[in-house]
Amino acid sequence: MRGMRWGILFIWVSINMCRTEQQKQCFKHEEASWEIKKWILTEISDEDKTKVRFYETDMSFVKPQASAPSWYIVGDGWQGSYYYEDSHEIAERPGVYLFPDYLTAVIGLFRDHVLVTGHMTRLYEACRENHVWTLSFDPIAASSPPLTYSPPSHYSFGVSPTSTDPYEMRTVEVKRSAKEDANQGLFTKRSVMSGEVLAFYSGLIINCDSSLRPLDRRELTDEEEHKRNAYNIALDLGGEEESLCIDIPPDMGGNVSKYSATLAHKVNHSFEPNSEFVLFSAHPVLGTIMAITALEDMEAGLEITVNYGYNFTAEPDQPEWFKLLWIDYYGDQEGTGDTREEHQEL
Repeated sequence: MRGMRWGILFIWVSINMCRTEQQKQCFKHEEASWEIKKWILTEISDEDKTKVRFYETDMSFVKPQASAPSWYIVGDGWQGSYYYEDSHEIAERPGVYLFPDYLTAVIGLFRDHVLVTGHMTRLYEACRENHVWTLSFDPIAASSPPLTYSPPSHYSFGVSPTSTDPYEMRTVEVKRSAKEDANQGLFTKRSVMSGEVLAFYSGLIINCDSSLRPLDRRELTDEEEHKRNAYNIALDLGGEEESLCIDIPPDMGGNVSKYSATLAHKVNHSFEPNSEFVLFSAHPVLGTIMAITALEDMEAGLEITVNYGYNFTAEPDQPEWFKLLWIDYYGDQEGTGDTREEHQEL
């Protein structure tokens, strides 16, 4: 009888070990990124989240078990997440920032979620056991340059203006626009979901009311002013924050060989846009900038458009190209628009 009991117990333990093993699933590359994104966007309950203030936005702190890795999810997951295997809050700790595609990543040392030093990488494998994820990443290439938090300022782009953003490299590209009278435009390189980040908008950070031409005695015509401000957009911090704008000099904004650090400035206007500008607070290198997010599901190869927010009825002093588009679209109607952004690519 005792031998039979041990046999039954052994079978019971074996079955439960198999069940436990079955609960662990591993995914690689893009499948791994999709499974993590699905978990973050649809499976985590509000009870499992603790709100944490993160500069201009909020993060959700998620820790499924006491010994499990910690997640700090930005913008409900649409602006990426920080992942720390070490559960202890220390001054500098190793971690990973996963971009909104949950495939592109920066791995390194972080202090209060600010990158101290790190390298670009990509998610290699993600293994899940219940709600606990363990992640592994591609080896760092010897040629991979070190990265650190380097936000733009009124005199610096923060990064080399001719650098390329790895998230954008996978998501968007600049090509000849399909729009009549337009030059270049921004296009999707992969399928994206509604709400997903498409591209970033960075440049020089200036006070919106400051003069871009101090001590210059020449007076510009209205059209010349419009051309000078072609790549100027409000940094939408909200509240009573200082009025700040992102500005790219027009000779650089119009030429990707001179400025390619971010590409959202290449997007064209539409009164029926498929994307919109939003504040993006979690870029691991650039920090708080602007971004474009999709308003609908989009396939690869589609031109991305936004409504620039100009209002010809309320503010008649608009670029000539915009006046023509306005009249063509609204006719004799009094159209309305959100005047938050001031930017053009036509």
